[in-house]
Amino acid sequence: MSGAAVEWVPEPARRTPVAHTSEVLVVGGGPAGVCAAIGAARMGVRTLLVERDGFLGGSATGGMVASFMGFYWHEHRVTGGLAFEITHRLIEAGGATGFTPYLIAEASDHPIEGRTFPFDPEILKIVLDRMVEEAGVKVLSHSRVVEPLVEEGRVGGVIVEGRSQRKAIRGRVVVDASGDGLVAHKSGAELENKAQDPRSRQPMTLMVRVMDVDVPRFRALPREEKQRLVNLGIERGELFFKSLALVSSPAGHDGFLLMTRVTGRDGSDEEDLTAAEAEGRRQALSVIGYLRREVAGFERCRLVALAPWIGIRETWRVMGDYVLTKEDVLSGRQFPDAIAQGGGPMDVHHATGADLTLVVPPAPFSTPYRCLLPSGVEGLLVAGRCVSATREAMGALRHMGSAMALGHAAGVAAALAGQATVPPRRVDTDELRAVLRAQDAIVDSPLGDAAAGTAGGTR
Repeated sequence: MSGAAVEWVPEPARRTPVAHTSEVLVVGGGPAGVCAAIGAARMGVRTLLVERDGFLGGSATGGMVASFMGFYWHEHRVTGGLAFEITHRLIEAGGATGFTPYLIAEASDHPIEGRTFPFDPEILKIVLDRMVEEAGVKVLSHSRVVEPLVEEGRVGGVIVEGRSQRKAIRGRVVVDASGDGLVAHKSGAELENKAQDPRSRQPMTLMVRVMDVDVPRFRALPREEKQRLVNLGIERGELFFKSLALVSSPAGHDGFLLMTRVTGRDGSDEEDLTAAEAEGRRQALSVIGYLRREVAGFERCRLVALAPWIGIRETWRVMGDYVLTKEDVLSGRQFPDAIAQGGGPMDVHHATGADLTLVVPPAPFSTPYRCLLPSGVEGLLVAGRCVSATREAMGALRHMGSAMALGHAAGVAAALAGQATVPPRRVDTDELRAVLRAQDAIVDSPLGDAAAGTAGGTR
């Protein structure tokens, strides 16, 4: 409606009933939010998790991004704790077989080697249900957060709208794991990327599940042939991304395609998001048609499912007490208040064209606790892809293994703050790091003293 007069509709004043009160309130049930909620509940505090959809897992389930990354830097594991426990639970449930070597962006100009953990998203939904129930987390699904409850600069809960009722939920400490940083943004927190054109953000991808793929035959294709095929498809306008990425499911004859690429849309705007998902579905049919005709192993493939929603790489990033930078990642910087380690790669998809930039940092890098603290707002922590980081640094942080590690740390910090009746800013980071270590999280560089040369100060 730019340039046009805006018509306003008055709304009557109303009172909203308080439906629940919790010590820790987590908004968003994606990888970061689930780990935040379980982490807090296992500390013995009353925890409530609000989720807009009818299942947990976020991008891992609803987005069908059926492969965890961010657990390793070369052969060194950098993510443990709840995230690593989830991988074990998936294997036990028959939803995964383990970590495997993987050539990332094989058909692009500059692929890199990594490790990935393929899984079945439907089994993950069940695993997460069990884990939150065992931890004692109360889950409130089908509830969309519309406003935070803010008094004198402190967040004390949220207003949600469910299927039939608007209600308030109070929380002594709130964790915003909404992906978009919705609670932090509406509470007045500054945004790191406020000045950025929202339609110049990284492209979105709609994941596609296909069956009847001869996976070994496809895998046997030389990399040069895959590059030729993807370049030909882009030239014809039938492919959209320098990718022939197939993530095999544990069943072995089906998999998930990461091959659509929707650019020039704002993932935080519902009209743009509607158009993006329609475009993603159009691209999915084009991709499958091309694969059937041109790519060995896909001759008989058929569409099984489109992800319920498109995968969003970038919307708002909250400005925190510290902003993680590209230089921090590429120097393998270690902070004194580190609450998680990362191994990358730094993965930034270009806003135009069909390529991406991939860089493996020279050493594991850390994320300081201060990145979880929205500047100027009390009572609130952020976790997941809305934490305080630049675009490039978030390209290394937004892998689901890293997101889960950040969520775990945020949940434990929220519990410690609630137990001590102090704001999250006053949590003792030495105590937080000790508790995380005791829960098998990896907060120190796996390289030990070898990383001492990159130790950071307190800037």
